[in-house]
Amino acid sequence: MIAAGPPEPGALEALLAALEAESRLEHGFTLLRQARPDPAHWGAFLERLRAAVAKGRARRMNLWQIDPRRRTLRLRFEVRGPACAVHPAGQVALLARTLMAAGLPVAMGLEKKPRPAVRLGHPLPLNVEGLGEWAEAVLEEAPAVPLEQLPAVINQHAPEGLRVLHCAVVANHASPVAELCCRSHWRWLCPPAQLEHARERMALFAAAERFEVDKPGKVDGQKGARRVDLRPLLQDLAWEGEVLAFQTRIAPGEATNPQKLLAGILGGEPGAIQGLTRVQVALKDDARALQGHKFEPKLHNMFEDAVLLESGSNIRIVDEDDDEAVLLG
Repeated sequence: MIAAGPPEPGALEALLAALEAESRLEHGFTLLRQARPDPAHWGAFLERLRAAVAKGRARRMNLWQIDPRRRTLRLRFEVRGPACAVHPAGQVALLARTLMAAGLPVAMGLEKKPRPAVRLGHPLPLNVEGLGEWAEAVLEEAPAVPLEQLPAVINQHAPEGLRVLHCAVVANHASPVAELCCRSHWRWLCPPAQLEHARERMALFAAAERFEVDKPGKVDGQKGARRVDLRPLLQDLAWEGEVLAFQTRIAPGEATNPQKLLAGILGGEPGAIQGLTRVQVALKDDARALQGHKFEPKLHNMFEDAVLLESGSNIRIVDEDDDEAVLLG
């Protein structure tokens, strides 16, 4: 409709009614904002749609936790070039568009400006390939395609460099996958010209109890450098020919960049570290997934129901004769 030129007023009324009937107000609002149509023709409709979206968002916030149809889809995927050259927010948008193009009923989030409820696991550094990445998408209902067939269906619509490997449905109360990521497994293909130097430096690093380098930053509020011990940040070093395999931990408050770690050990610049690949991201056990009874919707207790009946509600209390015997069983 946007590409066809100025719309007819009657067509916009029919469009608004159709979006509301299909529960696609948020989807339509998102697409319309991304298209940035002519305000002279679409401005009034956009404002009406914005108001309808605000009401729908409030309604969804009340029903979100108790919606029996909602599903959380956990994805394992690989990202290579050129998709790995996109920053994490861009990768979320790529993945969301791919899932929606594949026909999955992706739910809209609860943000003030709703967008598809898709989130990544632990993000990759820019231009670094990942062979076992994690993401999650909230679906309005269970997918129509069996889970074992879903990756093939999604990959038909995926951009170059993005490929889904596995899909699973997890409990809605499970911890976000980003909180479960605990360890990254890396492989670095060392250039032949640097191999001897890299082996020597890595041997020194592995043998040292502490390996401190200067890290640019602020010291007492002023620009400067402080000494940082890299030894506990990089673990399980092993050479396989020209390839260095190692692991880094993922912990709250830590933003370990493997390119900067290797550059600090080798004495170079992070931008010179090429050929780095994240093979997989390990997940820790999810305690919340095993405690489903704690997250089930609870009914009001008898006292709360009694207070509701005695308040000024429109519920009519009927007195009945309780003298007759009640037979159980």
